[in-house]
Formats: sequence, structure tokens, C-alpha cells
Amino acid sequence: MNDTDRFQTWQRDTLAGHDDGVEMLSAGPFRALLSAGDGATTGWATLIDGAPTEAETTKSLTKLRTAFKKHKVALEIEYNETVFPKVGHWLEAAGLKLRERNPLMSCRPDSFKPFATPDEVHLTQLSAGATPAELEAFQAIRWTDGGELDRVPQPVERLRADMARPNSVFLLAWLEWEPAGTGVSHAVKGAAEIVGVVTRKDRRRRGVAVREARLLAVWRESHLPLRRPLDRALSLTFQWPRRSSD
Repeated sequence: MNDTDRFQTWQRDTLAGHDDGVEMLSAGPFRALLSAGDGATTGWATLIDGAPTEAETTKSLTKLRTAFKKHKVALEIEYNETVFPKVGHWLEAAGLKLRERNPLMSCRPDSFKPFATPDEVHLTQLSAGATPAELEAFQAIRWTDGGELDRVPQPVERLRADMARPNSVFLLAWLEWEPAGTGVSHAVKGAAEIVGVVTRKDRRRRGVAVREARLLAVWRESHLPLRRPLDRALSLTFQWPRRSSD
């Protein structure tokens, strides 16, 4: 199985294993999860199956928009552009805007080589005992791209709910005793996703992201009680290639 197929399988496994109380919506080739937290509902949508036509994509997008609007959630769609190369044009024609495009990177255990990281960066694994200040710092860094974007971070309540999921790890990096970066990993059926590796814009080029990514990939290098040996994963997916939003 090549990395693209492995990623699609990982997506299906993730959707199939969604938490109780999370609503899964199917609309043509789209799959979406809507989760009601304390005081806020969040949503996530992706393309996962089939060879959609423009008509099918447009019709299904209308259904998604209606569902997300009902819950007062902004619609964002993340998907692998390599698998669905035409969909981006159709989404833009329907009014969505390209928000970002990232390289989709993967790593298998037999090709992973640990590398040195700076000792001045310290890491904390967030847990149920994390202080409100730690959770707020994590959300502020992650959801504003380290201060690059002027937008309201996702609520702390959403982070608390995400942290309760099994096989998930949330790291807060510290530099000079100040919160400096974030890192997240979710493991499902032998594959782990590494996302949310973000460094505060005034703390970049000092090894924060490198240290976070290394620890998430090689758990045994650290004393932190990571919940799953992520270096045994079949592939480590770092970021989604394309994200479009209303």
C-alpha cells in the first residue's frame, strides 16, 4: 500500500472511530463530524471516497453548508488534492476560498532517523490537570498560527474534549519559561497523524517545532507518559495538503 492509499485508509478509520455523541454526516463524497462541546459546537469535513462529479460536489456542498449553519459552525473542508485534483476549482466556483495548501508528508519506521534537538526547548504533555493558562496558551498559539493570524482561537472546552480521546497526545513547548509552540498527534490502527506543530512567531528558528515533532515520532526518547508508541506506526502524516473554507 502506498502512502496516499495509507492516508485514505487512516481517514476512514478515524471517521469510523469517532467518539460517542459526535454526529457524522454523509453528503455524497463528503464526510463531516459535528461535536457539541461545553458552550460551542465544532465541525470538520473532508473528502474521502469515490470520483465525484462537479454536480455531485455542488449538491453535496449545499447539504454540508445547511448542516454547519444550523449548528453555527464555519465550514472548512480538508482533503488530499492528489486524490481529488478537480475538486478545488469546483469548491471555489461554489464560493469557498482556498485557505492554505500544505505538503502531505509521511514517514515509515524503517526510514525514520532520529536527529538532535536543542535542550533549551522544554515540553509539557497536556493532561486533565493542565492549568487554564496552559490551555489558553496552547489554543492561542495553535489557532492563530503562532500569532500570524488575527482570529479567535477555538475554545478551551474543545481542547479539553479532544484531550480526553484515547491515543492522542498534546504538547506545549516552552522556551525561556514562556509558552512557545504546540504539537498534536492522533493514533488510529497503526498509523499516527502529526498536526498542529506551530511555533510562536517571535520564537521561531530556535528548534521548537523540531523538538516537538521528534518527540511525537519517537516517544521512548522522553520521560513524558505518551500513551502510544508512535514510532511503530505504519505512516506518520504531518499535515493536510489543502484546506478550503466559506
